[in-house]
Amino acid sequence: QRQQRQRQQQRQQQQQQHQQHHQQQHQRQQRQRQQQRQQQQQQHQQHHQQQHQRQQRQRQQQRQQQQQ
Repeated sequence: QRQQRQRQQQRQQQQQQHQQHHQQQHQRQQRQRQQQRQQQQQQHQQHHQQQHQRQQRQRQQQRQQQQQ
């Protein structure tokens, strides 16, 4: 799991170097959302985004359980 996270971060960084400005901003937003998921800070986000993140969280937890 740690390896997968590191690979994703590296991909995002590499992509940012070769993309246009508005795409870079989009990636930054995604990064912030991922960090918020890990920290469980859903209080300041919109409702539909919260639901979306909850679903992804559940999926990630299921993946981790399966790997274990």
